[in-house]
Amino acid sequence: MSTQANLTTALSEIDCARDIVEFSTVVVARDKQLRKADHPVFLQKAALEFQSRFLPNFEESIRAGRSWGYATTCNAVSRKAGGQVGRDVCERIASRVSLLDHALIGKIGIRALSIFAASFGRHSNRAECRKGAIRIAKFCREESRPLQELNNLSLAALINGFSKWPEEADFRQAAVAIAGDVIRRAGRHHQLSDFTQQGLVSLVNGFSKWPDEAASRQAAATLALEILHRSGRLCEFPQQGLAILVNGFSKWPEELACGQVTIAIAGEVLRRVARFHEFGEQDLANLVNGFSKWPDEAVSRQATIAIASELLHRADQLPHYSQQGLANLVNGFCKWPEDATCRKAAIAIAGEVLWRAVQLPDLTQQGLANLVNGFSKWPEEPAFRRAAVALAREVLRRATQLYDFSQQGLANLVNGFSNWPEELPCGQVTVVLADEVLRRAGRRTGLSDFTAQDLRGLVIGFNRWPLQSAARQATIAIVNEVLGRGIRFFDFTKPESESLMDGFNRWPQGEAGHEAIAKIIEELQLIQSEATQLRSGEKWSHQTRQSAKEASS
Repeated sequence: MSTQANLTTALSEIDCARDIVEFSTVVVARDKQLRKADHPVFLQKAALEFQSRFLPNFEESIRAGRSWGYATTCNAVSRKAGGQVGRDVCERIASRVSLLDHALIGKIGIRALSIFAASFGRHSNRAECRKGAIRIAKFCREESRPLQELNNLSLAALINGFSKWPEEADFRQAAVAIAGDVIRRAGRHHQLSDFTQQGLVSLVNGFSKWPDEAASRQAAATLALEILHRSGRLCEFPQQGLAILVNGFSKWPEELACGQVTIAIAGEVLRRVARFHEFGEQDLANLVNGFSKWPDEAVSRQATIAIASELLHRADQLPHYSQQGLANLVNGFCKWPEDATCRKAAIAIAGEVLWRAVQLPDLTQQGLANLVNGFSKWPEEPAFRRAAVALAREVLRRATQLYDFSQQGLANLVNGFSNWPEELPCGQVTVVLADEVLRRAGRRTGLSDFTAQDLRGLVIGFNRWPLQSAARQATIAIVNEVLGRGIRFFDFTKPESESLMDGFNRWPQGEAGHEAIAKIIEELQLIQSEATQLRSGEKWSHQTRQSAKEASS
């Protein structure tokens, strides 16, 4: 049968369908059969038919136990090939779902609800899709028992639909309920052996959107253990699946099982070097970014270097990489700054960042901070210096939006730009960042949400501009925060302590906050004294060993 005949037959079948069951059966079957050229035509016609003939009877059909056909049809037409009309239909049915009472939404059935959630998640920018997904999330939170009826793929569809709105409390709570169900299943006799590869990958991806939730962490560790049991079958996972797993598990680098799986995947990636051309740009970026969370593992380093080499081979394809993908690559390569291949790959990316400087406004805050932090690992390289200046100008453009940056993001920007103190834009942006730190210090909670590592990076960064009043004031605020926590300041290295002492010695006389600064200077002097004693001890030990050797001879 010709292509045109196939399409004609498919359109005739949906026209002749007598009810939603028959209609959805045709849509699902033809959705899998039609070729690319005819696929959009069919789905968009199906969406129009669905909207006019069946959507008006949605609630009545639910009462009659026919909700499955609505879910599967919505799933098909909401995809990209469904076009604008498919998106509109998805939004309309989401609106109807959002208004269902508890009894009626329960009659839909949890399997159909998981399909609806996945469909609505494809159009997360549509307000009605969010409302429909919220209604499903509330049901999952209130009625967790139905989750036990789902197979792993349906659980994954549910959580990945919710993951499009990770900041919403309803989705977070529903994700905790789903995580609890996965943990419960792991306690069965056959544990998670019935979970498919696709289910494992999709669940890890979903839970990774809530990395701070204890339930997400525990569920991810449970899934990691299951994958470890199948480590001999990693060769069966597709490239994209491996990349998604690494990206997901990287949210919990302190979890032993997550690290073990990632190391095993790094070994599998190395075995696929000859097939690197099959990895997509996003897959490579996710792998590099994930491996970088375990920089001390030799296999992580080897896999990353292999990917850096592949990136150099396809450097002409860099214009096709997303902004976030470029940032993820740099964030990974910079963990091994001493490696020439990683440096060369980062230089190529710096050139691409400069080439598309007009697109920097499209970068996320995290992507911007990752680029600055990454390039700062090679401060003497002209390409990174030029890219840093362009990034500094972009941060200046966002001066009124700095409240959106995370604490770690601010610290990475300050510490990163401090590597080019002679560049005017880098100095200007540091003043703006210091003002933002001071604004946060004035809150009721002060700087309590900054980690010690973040505060450490801020102190080192601001200290490169000792003559800037805002930088000095921000430093005092940070020192007061640390002293208020009652902890020893920081374990600075000797070069860091020497640099800090040099900066503090250039502060204007009579600067406010002198008492706080005196405490950090005292600690820095102690670090230098300990380092001097250590060197003297090493020298004495060497002389003693030499004398003993001479005496014995």
